[in-house]
Amino acid sequence: MVSLTKLNKVLNFVLLQTVWFALVIGVVYQHIWLGFAIFLAFSIWQLQPINRKSNDVTIMITLATLGLVLDSLWLQLGLISYEMQWPYSFMAPVWIIMLWMAFGLTINHSLSWIFDHKVIAILMGAIGGPVSYLAAQQFGAVTLNQPVWSLAALAAGWTLVMVMLITVFGESSSYKENLIGKREASWN
Repeated sequence: MVSLTKLNKVLNFVLLQTVWFALVIGVVYQHIWLGFAIFLAFSIWQLQPINRKSNDVTIMITLATLGLVLDSLWLQLGLISYEMQWPYSFMAPVWIIMLWMAFGLTINHSLSWIFDHKVIAILMGAIGGPVSYLAAQQFGAVTLNQPVWSLAALAAGWTLVMVMLITVFGESSSYKENLIGKREASWN
């Protein structure tokens, strides 16, 4: 029988992918409200007291801020262009920030393994971050204006984000608290 915790982790991962597709496709086909609605549903579901970990909101806000800074920097440097530049043309669009926030809601859930496998997590960030932007480019939601430099900047940025996540939230994460509690209970 599948445990509720494992089912929630799978659902968390599936919902992140659904949010990604809904926002990216929504941008391309001018149906962004569907992406907003799915993001909102995911956020409400994940932040319910039964699903939420103690620092989920903190991680989500931290990643939204980092995403705003990094994506706005990449935009200003001419490395990336966005199909739907809203609300302002000089900063990262709101749909990109929502993707960062949705990613933040996976850190203590489907991506909680990053705290035990730090090197793999950092490598996954360095590779997975740029691949996500490449996929969005294939759909037409973003353009990597200078592909080599854009990919290098994305890899560097996502590497730093993963290092920061592991460093700042690793020891104090509710994932670690739950894991330690389970280990202590297993000795009794």
